[in-house]
Amino acid sequence: MKRYLLILRMFLKARFIFKNPRKYDLVIFDNESISDFQNFIFNYDFFVLEVRIEKINKIYCTYKLLKYFFKYYKGNIMTAYLLSLIEIVSPKVILTNIDNSFKFSDLAKTLDNKINFVAVQNAARYNLKQFEHLYKKNINKSNFNERFYIPNFLCFGQFEIDDFKRYKIKIKNFFKIGSLRLANFFYYINANKIKLKKNSYDICLISEPAIGRDRYYGESNIEKGAADTVKFTIKFCMKHNMKLVFACKRDKKTNPKSFNIEMNFHKKYLTDNEFNYLLNNSLEKNKDGYSSYIAMLESKVVVARASTMLREYLAIGGKILSCNLTSTNIWDFPIQGICALKNCTYEEFEDRLLQIYLMSEKDYFSKLNKSNHYAVEYNKEVSTIEKLKEKIDSFITL
Repeated sequence: MKRYLLILRMFLKARFIFKNPRKYDLVIFDNESISDFQNFIFNYDFFVLEVRIEKINKIYCTYKLLKYFFKYYKGNIMTAYLLSLIEIVSPKVILTNIDNSFKFSDLAKTLDNKINFVAVQNAARYNLKQFEHLYKKNINKSNFNERFYIPNFLCFGQFEIDDFKRYKIKIKNFFKIGSLRLANFFYYINANKIKLKKNSYDICLISEPAIGRDRYYGESNIEKGAADTVKFTIKFCMKHNMKLVFACKRDKKTNPKSFNIEMNFHKKYLTDNEFNYLLNNSLEKNKDGYSSYIAMLESKVVVARASTMLREYLAIGGKILSCNLTSTNIWDFPIQGICALKNCTYEEFEDRLLQIYLMSEKDYFSKLNKSNHYAVEYNKEVSTIEKLKEKIDSFITL
């Protein structure tokens, strides 16, 4: 019922267009993709396919579209409309970085024989374990992993290939290109001539609030486990007089409501002294959205539970500690050894983090069970942006 109300609201607010859009070689699936594509997308003439009901502000309504609509309608209005619009635009490539979108998979299942569907990975994908967990717990009545279909997946690295095959996700072609967001960060600092101040901080702690996760996953200590990683890090830095920088997930200025929810989560599990320490060492986000990356590269060690940034920093030669203190293996780090801990005491955490902090990078990387590029490919000489552009060009000219 809620979805039908959203559709009705969309029809009431949207502007109707009574002529067909022209043809484009490239379609961007979901306007949310544009920001990550900004450093190369200007090279192309493209059409943006809005797929979020709340973001659609114009609706095409033509005889040709209606003919396609009735051809494709099988109970889902949105899917039929998007398929019809794609048929009219007739692109060679549909590109997205919303790689976990079921709607993208739905469209690809129908039109894969005509169009190259390309998804770029934009974050560490713990979804596969999550959906498996929810299905086995009978929280989800079906296994959502079975809904995925990505014809061409431009992924972080070999881990994704192994993981998607392990869960039997339907992927036709894998291409390892690394992290686009990390590449965009390096593009940003080079374009703005920003000089990083190496070792400005001892520890960078990435915020990963687990609000409402206990109930969602049917577990008892996911929230506390996530909070304990923060608590342990604060205790470590206070005890050893280390300089901490805390990278918040939300921006206090642009999204104060979400920021307050995030900080209230941490406040719930910390003492007043610990919480004040966290606030005093919190990072203020910059308007360009790369402050967390700057803090990461200016720190000696990065700590988090499962953040994508852990994989990225490890790939470029940084030292990290992934600490999963939850009751589930969902957020276990893909590389084991010195870089990962699970269900440890504070004393074990302290001992491991101190080891990592004091050891050389050479010793650190010798104590990993896989290459530091296993989770994220990285080549200093060839940017992920260039790899992506090359792939798009090859698909357009097929």
